[in-house]
Amino acid sequence: MSHIAIRVDASQAIGTGHVSRMHVLANMLQTSGHQVTLVCRDLPGNLIAVSHEQGLTVAVLPAPKNSLSNTDWLGVSQQQDAEETTAYVANQLVDLMVVDHYALDARWEQSIHTQLGCPVMVVDDLANRPHDCAFLLDQNPWPDLTTRYASQLVNPQTRCLLGPDYALLRPAFAALHQSPPPREDKVIAFFSGTDPTGESVKLVDAVKHLEQEQKIERLPFSLLIVTGRRNPDRDALCKAPVSDGVRVVEALSDFDAHMARARYAFGAAGVTAIERSCLGVPSTLVCVAENQHAMAEYLAGQPGYQYLGRGEHTRWQDYASALQHLAANWHQLPTLPAITDGKGAERVVAALEHDLCN
Repeated sequence: MSHIAIRVDASQAIGTGHVSRMHVLANMLQTSGHQVTLVCRDLPGNLIAVSHEQGLTVAVLPAPKNSLSNTDWLGVSQQQDAEETTAYVANQLVDLMVVDHYALDARWEQSIHTQLGCPVMVVDDLANRPHDCAFLLDQNPWPDLTTRYASQLVNPQTRCLLGPDYALLRPAFAALHQSPPPREDKVIAFFSGTDPTGESVKLVDAVKHLEQEQKIERLPFSLLIVTGRRNPDRDALCKAPVSDGVRVVEALSDFDAHMARARYAFGAAGVTAIERSCLGVPSTLVCVAENQHAMAEYLAGQPGYQYLGRGEHTRWQDYASALQHLAANWHQLPTLPAITDGKGAERVVAALEHDLCN
């Protein structure tokens, strides 16, 4: 059994996606018999309690003295973070350090490798900074995967696990991909755990205006809006009256099953776009974070996608038009080719076990 530490954060500034995909990896590693420790900083909007609920061990780094800004996601220097991370896991042997954090680069990775004497695996999708690592994982469907991480970003000996074949999706997605349930006349909407640009509110407002202005008599589908745990508009959305056929919920324990039964989706261009593709659900995309822009632009040119643009520029009127178009074409929806079978986490663990044991 190996001991694997995972350095990852969630916050109102960072969002929840990094921790969510590391939960998938951590659970798969534990299922394979490995010991896992998450190393997370105490930031506003963290998911430390959620990690504990999943039965994961968490080493909590102290909160930074200053509040995080949209550009400073770490709150401390890379050197301080590396020293604190090392101190929290130094009393036990670490066989691999996984890091999923846009604010950390080769300097942090070199420090960890030197101090702990273990290889480092980087999870990234920006390809905008150098890394010094044994493994690099980028699960997104980029058109330039073979050249995206050139020699100036990673070492020639780095093993790169690239593309949706390695996407860290919960095991339920593989099962639903293999045995899909019957589709329902339902649309599901989810704009990330924090919904930083308020897309859920815009979508609810669009339905209200369509009914008030009588531009549409009745939607031919039900609409399920999932707000996410850290959505700042969550309480207002969940308590506000909504139209018939519209339901707003904070979270769903069987979110994947609801998605599999939906015939269409509205959502962000992050990991949920990969999840929707795994289940063959066409969708309208919105870019709700800067790191999603390139992926959204790429997917916009693929069959089965509509793209509304960046969330800071979208309005309820954009959603109203999208809903009208969707209603008019409900029985001629495009099919969405699956880009993954949902078994990426298994492949990642198998690759790590193969290389660490040889």
